[in-house]
Amino acid sequence: MHPYQLHMHERPLTLIKFNFDGDFFLTAGKDGDVCLIRSDTCERVGTYVPQGDEKAGAVFAVDVTMDSTYVVTANADGKLVFYKFSGEQELVHNHGGILKFVEWNQKPGDQNKVVTCNDKFKDREFGNIPNRIMVWQFKPFKKLLSIDSELPMKANKVKWGPFDETVVSIFEEGRVIVWDAVTGNKIKVLDAHKGPVTSLNFTEDRMLMITSSKDMTAKLWSMDEEYELIKTYESDRPLNDAAISPLYNDTENPPRYHVIMGGGQDAKDVTTTASSSGKFETLLWHMVYAEEIGTIKGHFGPMNCLAWKRDGRGFATGGEDGFVRVFQLDNDYFTSKKFE
Repeated sequence: MHPYQLHMHERPLTLIKFNFDGDFFLTAGKDGDVCLIRSDTCERVGTYVPQGDEKAGAVFAVDVTMDSTYVVTANADGKLVFYKFSGEQELVHNHGGILKFVEWNQKPGDQNKVVTCNDKFKDREFGNIPNRIMVWQFKPFKKLLSIDSELPMKANKVKWGPFDETVVSIFEEGRVIVWDAVTGNKIKVLDAHKGPVTSLNFTEDRMLMITSSKDMTAKLWSMDEEYELIKTYESDRPLNDAAISPLYNDTENPPRYHVIMGGGQDAKDVTTTASSSGKFETLLWHMVYAEEIGTIKGHFGPMNCLAWKRDGRGFATGGEDGFVRVFQLDNDYFTSKKFE
């Protein structure tokens, strides 16, 4: 397996997102760049940059609609920026606060809402802005929901739950909270981890969720009314991201019940540790048996984000070192009994 190594960013990566068709992916970084890259050749097509203003200090999240019409970014300067996929800026909203995450709703053909979360910030124009989770309508642009006083602490990330009926947020205190996407009422509080929760990802139907944490575990949850813990994956490193293979329910071929996860020693300690002991590899685990299948070497620092390719035949990772590594899995992965 020979990966592409892409040096698209000068500072750490924050998010990698494949579009629905899988022919492009987007990368966001703390250098303020958002890059659009072809999946097959790993060639950068262009970048998304706000007009008229200086480049954002950091972009914490990026998302693209299923029909690849619009792209939205969450910027550290509090701006929520919408672009056409071709690069033209469509709308800028001064959201306020330190904007940490944004995601389009998941209803095909009717993706006209985004959910966001921000950290509190003292703003000269808006005054004191609290920690918030918010839902916005894109066209015409308006606020639909704000959760602030009910929010127990700042949210790291927030995503839509099944059928856009809920939004799910994660916190540094180890909690996962499920909210009603219309009323903002608290539906479920999960004391999921003993350390900060660093990511949450779903299967395509959003009925399974995986969370990762600095407590060195990733956990698999059902998203029905019980929100039941299904599996716990105990690793030997702090985890920054985890994702479920899109082939876990493949009906045409033998399914691949696999998850990938990654992280490594905290960035502030990296200079004192050899790369071999920093545990920066990608981990491949069996989703059902909760056993490690293998590791894939790569980054020179902590891995911050990862994403499966839409066809499940590879994945991309982004690191604290500013590099993006794109892996295409060998045929052995689909033929060897070791990976069943």
